Amino acid sequence: MSSSNPLAERILVLAPTGDDAELIRGILEERRLKVGVVDDLRSLARELLTGAGVALIASEVFDDAEGTAMLREVLDAQEAWSELPILIFGGSVENAASVATELLGSRAQILLMERPLGIGTFVTAADAALRGRRRQYEVKRLLDQLAQSATEIARAHEEATRAKDEFLATLGHELRSPLTAVRGWIELLKADDLSAEDRAMALTMIESSTKVQAHIVEDLMDVSRIIAGKVMIEPAVVPLAPIVLNIVATFRATAAEHGIALTVDVPEEPLFVLADAIRLQQVGWNLLSNAIKFTPSGGMVHVAVAREEDAVTLRIRDSGEGLSAELLPHVFERYRQAEGGATRPQGGLGLGLAIVHHLVERHGGTIKAFSEGVGRGAEFVVSLPLVDPSSIRTDR
Repeated sequence: MSSSNPLAERILVLAPTGDDAELIRGILEERRLKVGVVDDLRSLARELLTGAGVALIASEVFDDAEGTAMLREVLDAQEAWSELPILIFGGSVENAASVATELLGSRAQILLMERPLGIGTFVTAADAALRGRRRQYEVKRLLDQLAQSATEIARAHEEATRAKDEFLATLGHELRSPLTAVRGWIELLKADDLSAEDRAMALTMIESSTKVQAHIVEDLMDVSRIIAGKVMIEPAVVPLAPIVLNIVATFRATAAEHGIALTVDVPEEPLFVLADAIRLQQVGWNLLSNAIKFTPSGGMVHVAVAREEDAVTLRIRDSGEGLSAELLPHVFERYRQAEGGATRPQGGLGLGLAIVHHLVERHGGTIKAFSEGVGRGAEFVVSLPLVDPSSIRTDR
């Protein structure tokens, strides 16, 4: 039975004669109550299976042993939340109570009424029983919600466990790869049979591998600080363009090495923001690093700083692998990478964009990601409040 079932509001009436049943129906329907009349206990039991709010039964009908047993079977099979209200009216309350207790068991909520019945008492009892039944359906609704919530929590826990396991596996791989390279080059150096050129290359590769590992560890530390709420921001009035130009200069050689055209556009007028310059550099570095990382040879990456109303924007657009519509809403979540997509071969822990998102928000700004789909490039737009240096007090 369901509270959304219109039959669940019915009062089922089983009286000894059809005239009594129709009289009762008329009284209840005048009060705009839904009424169904049944002929015997077996019909009543079958109707209860389709839904009912209350059963109104004359005590005389319990002489039908087979029908009574069928009714009790239906009542015993009720769900845990359900106790069908049954109003029994008879010539003697004591006799009716004895019949109800013996024949119907504990799964029925029984109210005994003695003849002759006053209409007011009769209607009041029916209303009260219906209200009680509605509360049972409300309990059922809440239980269903709890069950659904428990299912969702279990699913979320399963997903979190899976993500954690995948992250730990990825972390192990990302940490092991540079260590393997370092170990290999150290073994070659220990052999002491390398040329001067090869020794220089070995030292360069060892340095590069340690930088990769240091960057991984620093990302992990940043995430730990973010979770603990301990990321330190030391704001000052700084022009955004010089910071961006320095970042671009850092990546020029890398972009050229990969055959990527790296361009930059900054305005002549200085655009100031209230920010931690080191953290802003981290934001720009991560975004530009990603853009180059996911842009194939022959592609382009364009970086632009501009004023847009009362904000300063940093736009980094690439012609690379782009983002799927499924990934786009989740791109700033920790540990989130495209399942089986282009980001997997590129490696990484899926932390950089989450860190960027947090840092931008800590500066009172916003960051958004745009992409027309896989293979069609991506654009990340950071927006920070524009400030007037003269309006910022420097005295303490």
